[in-house]
Amino acid sequence: MLSRHHNFYQQFLQLVDALLIGFSLWAAHAIRFYVLNKLVWFDDYPLEPQFANCYLMIALALPLGPLVLEYMGLYQTQPPIGWIKSFSRIMSALALLLLAIFTCVVVFRIPQESISRAALALFFMLGTVLLSLRSALFLLWLSQRGSRVHLRQYILLCGLPQDRERWKERFLSQRHRGFEIKAEFDLRQEGLARFIETLHEETVDIVVFSLDEAIIPQVREALLACEAEGIEAWLSADFIQTLFTNVQFDQFAGHPLLIYRTTPAISWELAFKRLLDIVGSSLLLVVTAPLMLLVALLIKTTSPGPIIFSQNRSGLHGRPFRMYKFRSMMTNAEQARAELESRNEMTGPVFKVKNDPRVTPLGKWLRHTSLDELPQLWNVLNGEMSLVGPRPLPVYETANFGDVTQRRRMSVRPGLTCLWQVRGRNQITDFKDWVRLDLEYIDRWSLWLDLEILLRTVPVVLFGWGAK
Repeated sequence: MLSRHHNFYQQFLQLVDALLIGFSLWAAHAIRFYVLNKLVWFDDYPLEPQFANCYLMIALALPLGPLVLEYMGLYQTQPPIGWIKSFSRIMSALALLLLAIFTCVVVFRIPQESISRAALALFFMLGTVLLSLRSALFLLWLSQRGSRVHLRQYILLCGLPQDRERWKERFLSQRHRGFEIKAEFDLRQEGLARFIETLHEETVDIVVFSLDEAIIPQVREALLACEAEGIEAWLSADFIQTLFTNVQFDQFAGHPLLIYRTTPAISWELAFKRLLDIVGSSLLLVVTAPLMLLVALLIKTTSPGPIIFSQNRSGLHGRPFRMYKFRSMMTNAEQARAELESRNEMTGPVFKVKNDPRVTPLGKWLRHTSLDELPQLWNVLNGEMSLVGPRPLPVYETANFGDVTQRRRMSVRPGLTCLWQVRGRNQITDFKDWVRLDLEYIDRWSLWLDLEILLRTVPVVLFGWGAK
């Protein structure tokens, strides 16, 4: 399916599902407090505290519901999932949604006696029925759409023989979408005049051009012919091969562009990630303020020098920024680094030493508990870092990257924690393994991966796993 079609279907279904979830919550509470309580009128019956709380739960469920359903794969359209899998995924998603609601109840200290468990059980059943019905209707529409003649789309394949064969296989795998190959054409051999005649002789909705360097001039003229005929044209540029790049079409100042991107595009997920950074760092700064004050006093009274250590680190795409930490080393640590080069345990440009003599006694404990990283919450709030992302390295270390692909770890905003933190941390001694984990995070990125890493970071920090 074309990405624009998939995105439209997904956004439309997410809106419908959010409304169905919100309605299910409201209807479940209405049934519990108005139908089961002797069918009284709304105007005459006083609102119970439980019914008033249903609006808070609706406010939570409207954004979270579609997110959980997407995580469970309900919006998969290629290939479309069957109704049995859809039913099981809906039940799992609603169970996760209820778990999220109960978590918010605990976090926001809402009295549990004001939450109707009977209403939530009714919501689970009603939501499952309504979402399953929506899913079944959508699957029925998809299956019937391809069989309707007036919705069928006729395709003209245009390009070299081997390219046309690949496209034939792709369209045959999508037969249920209503595509039908009407004709094939070789621009290099048959010429533009015959191409225009074919457009007139056949019923053609879409022309698929397989772009090859040898026929770019002919393709340009054929595209102009399609424009004159009002026929949609698809341009395949398979001769530009990449490993991980996502290719998207866009325009700038009215000029069309093909954009090759290895990082996530601007989306509501990235916006939510930034919102999570702002809210999370703000809350943590407030909650840990007394602890940070205690750490500051301990540093001031146990060793001479400043409380905060700052250093130029490489941020997004190598932008230098000032990163802050509680000082855990002697004040001459940077100057003494050269004397310890022979003891470096990390291969590559990164410097790591076990039992570093520059670390103060208090600093060793701060590093073991990761308390020295707390001031970086200000970097997160300021937008220079994220809660989750590759750890920022000093500018002088990134300048010594031996492999140009290692710089791709700087294609996203650096973070407090990442896969490296939860899969070995300082037990990793090869910088290539460190980079491999960072690139895995970039290529697999999702909000759920961020939440998973944050949850897995908690025991790593509490028990000091992998810390030195």
